[in-house]
Amino acid sequence: MTENKNIQVRNYILSLLESGAADGECKLPGALELAGRLNISLLTVQNALATLANEGVLKIIPRQGTFVDQNWRDRILQTNIGFYVPCSSLPWGAFFADRIRSRFPQLHISAEMRNAVFEIRPTLDVQMNHKQYLDLAPLFESCFPDRSRFFEAPLNAFYYGKKLAGVPFLFSPRVMFVNTAQLRKAGCPMPEEDWQWDDFLACIRILRRHYPGSAIFAWNTSYYLWMNIVLRAGGDLIDPSNADPVRIDSEKTRYGLRLFRELRDELFGAEARKAPEPFAFEHGKLAFMVDARQAVGRLQRTGMKDWTVVPLPHIPGGRDVSMQATELLCVRRECVSLDTAEQLVRLVLSEEFQNHLADLEYSVPIRRSSALRSLSSATPGNALFLRETESMRSQYHLDSAELAGLVIRGISGLLSSEDDIDAATAELAGLVRSYFNIHKRILQYNKQTMERYA
Repeated sequence: MTENKNIQVRNYILSLLESGAADGECKLPGALELAGRLNISLLTVQNALATLANEGVLKIIPRQGTFVDQNWRDRILQTNIGFYVPCSSLPWGAFFADRIRSRFPQLHISAEMRNAVFEIRPTLDVQMNHKQYLDLAPLFESCFPDRSRFFEAPLNAFYYGKKLAGVPFLFSPRVMFVNTAQLRKAGCPMPEEDWQWDDFLACIRILRRHYPGSAIFAWNTSYYLWMNIVLRAGGDLIDPSNADPVRIDSEKTRYGLRLFRELRDELFGAEARKAPEPFAFEHGKLAFMVDARQAVGRLQRTGMKDWTVVPLPHIPGGRDVSMQATELLCVRRECVSLDTAEQLVRLVLSEEFQNHLADLEYSVPIRRSSALRSLSSATPGNALFLRETESMRSQYHLDSAELAGLVIRGISGLLSSEDDIDAATAELAGLVRSYFNIHKRILQYNKQTMERYA
């Protein structure tokens, strides 16, 4: 009972911080006042405050009081679950939060503290931080010895050797969403499944006679967007199977980047680029959108009916592939409760939760039976999503935050500028090769040092 009261105090204070009622350097109400508010003993309140102070969230200054540490958002707490976006913004968030409150009362779903011991993360976040996460393979194999119940490819993408850095619970290929009403109004032919890049540009030109570029396609330098074009052009960033793994300056990568910049110029010409309003496609105000099946649920909630999906446009000499969108459960290596980690793995892969995702038509559940339940509905594009899962690509091969930051910022900056693509990619590729060489020398030095003292 004392433990539950302690959790109640702890969660109350964290919620107070996350609501904005108490921010950095702010003084909290005294322990006696908090005890009265919550009808909990003074000793329990004092213990909870002391624990949060030990974790760096609060500062207790003798004879002055308890204050919020200005860096409290950066703390990684054993009892928090962090999300890459607010839990409440996810269609499955309310269902998930309800299960957490009823089954894991010791855990706090954090809105402001993005990092936690337990985290929900997307594809690249996990790949570039995989060394920070616990190996979940033993827990997964213990909970689900029959792997045939799950799609293998999305799962295998997050193995590093025998280590499983995160458990994917949903995934989707990316496709092109088409606003059929907007195309009909402009007299633009509807894209077909075998459409080419030139067909896409031809549609853009027709639509530009009627709409500004910001009402046609949400061009931006988000890495997943330009990466899809690079891959479909036959390019890549890193290919570990090559003697020289750096492919940033390869001809096909440069070709994909030129096409992406060409798309920008077709959309905006000499005009200033303007971003569309949030969720413009879902409200019928955008002609094309590259997205995963997560968008289907949003379209259903807004009630938009005039839409369809086709594959991303084919690029001659390229390949039919798209970047996989994934959401995963990860557990940091600092975790002290493997039992909680195991129960969370069971929750996100359970029939109950997976079927809830299926009923929402939010992405593709990784449990096969739930995926078939979801994709068997009459929603437009389900057959396409199922086919496109066979040509998904999930690996960016940017397996550190430093490398990912260098490459993504470098290419994003290049695409939004007028810099020469050949010169800029040569410079960036040289930096990445230097990064790999330095990293290789560090590993060799560490190995020699360990052998010397073994």
